[in-house]
Amino acid sequence: MSYDSLLIHSVYLNSEASSQNDLGEWTVTYTQGTTAYDCRYSPIKAEEVTQLPGDYNDVRYKCFCKSSNTITRGMKVSDGNHDYRVKEVIIDSSGHHKTAYLVML
Repeated sequence: MSYDSLLIHSVYLNSEASSQNDLGEWTVTYTQGTTAYDCRYSPIKAEEVTQLPGDYNDVRYKCFCKSSNTITRGMKVSDGNHDYRVKEVIIDSSGHHKTAYLVML
C-alpha cells in the first residue's frame, strides 16, 4: 500500500491576505485555490487534545498531505462542505509528509 493511496480526501488550499480599512481595522480575506490537493484528514483523539499546548486547545482535526504541497499556518482548507483554518504545520523529520493541525471555522 502506497502513501498516495491513503490520501482519500481532496481539499483546496486558500491563501490568507490581510488589509486595513479606513478606520484602521484589519480584515482577513482568503484567495480561493484553484487546484485540488490529495490529503487525509481526521478528528484528533481526546488524549491528543489534552497533550497540545495552550495555544492549540481549539485544534480538533489533523490533515496529512504530501511534503510538496504548499500548506502554511493561517491558510484556509476547504473540502467543499467544511472550512478549516491551519493552526500549525509540522514537517515529518524524513521530509516525507506534512501534518497540519486544523480548527473548524
